[in-house]
Amino acid sequence: MLEIVEAFCLKHNLFAPGDTLVVACSGGPDSLALLDVLARLQETYALKLVVCYVHHGIRKAADREVGFVSRAAQERGCLFVTERVDVPALAAARHESEETTGRIERYRILRRTAATYHAAAIAVAHHQNDQAETVLQHLLRGSGLTGLTGMHPKSGDIIRPFLAVTRKDIETYISGQGLIPCDDETNHLDIYLRNRIRRRLLPELMQYNPNIVSDLNRLADIVQGENEYMEKATAAAYAEWVCQDTPGCHIAKKKLTSLPVALQRRLVRNMFQQISGQAGNIPFHYTEQLRAMASQDTGRQFRCRTIWAYTTYDNLHIVPADTAIPVIPDARRRDDTKVPLDGPGTYQLGPYTLTVVLSRERPQEKDLHVCVLDYDTHSAFYVLRYRRPGDKIRLGPHSSKTLKKYFIDKKIPLSQRDSIPLIAHNENILWIFGQAAAFESSVQTETPLYMIGTITGGDLHA
Repeated sequence: MLEIVEAFCLKHNLFAPGDTLVVACSGGPDSLALLDVLARLQETYALKLVVCYVHHGIRKAADREVGFVSRAAQERGCLFVTERVDVPALAAARHESEETTGRIERYRILRRTAATYHAAAIAVAHHQNDQAETVLQHLLRGSGLTGLTGMHPKSGDIIRPFLAVTRKDIETYISGQGLIPCDDETNHLDIYLRNRIRRRLLPELMQYNPNIVSDLNRLADIVQGENEYMEKATAAAYAEWVCQDTPGCHIAKKKLTSLPVALQRRLVRNMFQQISGQAGNIPFHYTEQLRAMASQDTGRQFRCRTIWAYTTYDNLHIVPADTAIPVIPDARRRDDTKVPLDGPGTYQLGPYTLTVVLSRERPQEKDLHVCVLDYDTHSAFYVLRYRRPGDKIRLGPHSSKTLKKYFIDKKIPLSQRDSIPLIAHNENILWIFGQAAAFESSVQTETPLYMIGTITGGDLHA
């Protein structure tokens, strides 16, 4: 096993000759084997090992383990340091699980030790079974591609020399070297998810696939390579398409939606992470909400605890949550075109075509695509247009409301309101395509000439 681990360390450049390494050691089989293997490589690579035991203040047995690890370090010519932290008290104060707090504090102390002794890296004893458990744990939590990469041989200041070997390899090494490790009784409790995966799920999966551990490790290795490629592609796209603002960033909506979905999601996550300062992944539904906004019109907003996103006509913006709300231009860029209706014929408004005919016979059927007006009353002032600020519609002899209020009451999507054709007389709306006719536009029995308009085209349906 020594040769396997050594070759793995060289392949992944886990250390260099003359490096100082902090070795995280609890005295259990894995970490004791790691200490022993690295100690055997000390002379060959001129390594300086600092063995660190973190006492979590949870188990009484840890008091004995401190002395055990201290002796193991001394026997191998290594420096030993230890620190105690009250994990239960901290977990209660932070409203975290003891498992989470323990991990956070352990790495905090290991990194502080590394800084004190100018260590090049911190060695931990994660092996291939741990990798398989990690991939399963992430899969059960609904992870994406990044989570399925599992643990890397080197992650920043953390190195994992034992990702080359299995738990069985370590047990064989321990037995062959005559080592007697400590036993952490909490590893046998099913109160932690990882323990349940280790003790129940993984053995069950082995009944279906005896090679599940190596297969999950191979999966992690494959995904690591593909994820690395995607990260580089994302970084290049980010540099080219994401514009930095003060205090946020933005991307052109059309550009974002033109990219492959996988790249869209990563760009949105990267924008979120940069502005929020959160290193971890964001919830999947946040990502999808932000992506969806890029396909929508101006004025869409999304807020969470750390960021605020909004759309303008061209861009999707992400800014810190405490940013003052900017004045968003009414950049659906309302089409201010107005088309006077001066008699029978065909009129064009954007994608819509209005065909007008005059008739002395009252139409018998009501159709929301068809407007019927008194041609003699206001014909010189009728115009075909879209909505504008201040528009009103009168629905009864004593009932009038703004067009904005009408659309809200009718639950017409915001994305559609600026593209609904209207027939108006000044600011008074006489007819809303697919919706209603105003009270004053209703034809009377004495109307001598009807104006009948039929709308075709566009993507709205009455």
